Amino acid sequence: MSKIYDLDLLVEESITFKIGGEDIEIPSSPSTALVIKIMKLEEKMKSVETPEEQMSLLAEIVALLLSQGERKVTKKFIQDKFSMSQQRKVVDVFKSTMQGIEEDPN
Repeated sequence: MSKIYDLDLLVEESITFKIGGEDIEIPSSPSTALVIKIMKLEEKMKSVETPEEQMSLLAEIVALLLSQGERKVTKKFIQDKFSMSQQRKVVDVFKSTMQGIEEDPN
């Protein structure tokens, strides 16, 4: 008997972030193109020289992540509304959720 892997389970879960009383919901399974963009930005973060450049790139990553849903989020919105710890938390939660999905044996 063959084993069935339900790939639909990989895309159904969503992540909801709440900030300023507003919910921003995004899918937990990004497109391949988005993953590549984020990986390139993370690699670029390693080579920038100033904290300002790193903060700008982090805000860009968070804006990309949060723009997956119905709402389009700008880098300026992230810089104005999110603290650095909130931005890092968005990235950490997203990566953690992705890792959990990838490790799910189903």
